[in-house]
Amino acid sequence: MAEFSIQTLMIAISSTVAERSRVLARIAAVTPEIDEEEHLSERVMDIDRALGELGSAYESQRQGARRYPDYEALVASAEGR
Repeated sequence: MAEFSIQTLMIAISSTVAERSRVLARIAAVTPEIDEEEHLSERVMDIDRALGELGSAYESQRQGARRYPDYEALVASAEGR
C-alpha cells in the first residue's frame, strides 16, 4: 500500500467526513424510496469503511508526530463539534 503524508491523510479524512455529512443530510431530506434508489445508506456504510481505513493509516503516521490531533479529535473538528 502506498504511504501518504499525514497532511494528505488529514485532508482526506476531513473531506470524507464532509461527504458523509452531505449524504446524511440528503437521506434526511428524501423519502425512503429515494434513499433506496440512490443507495444513500449503502454510501454511508462505504464512507464509514473508508474512514476506518484512513483513520488507521493516519494513526500509524501520527505515531512519530504527536503534535497532530488524534483521529477522533480530527473527525470532531471536521464535523464542527
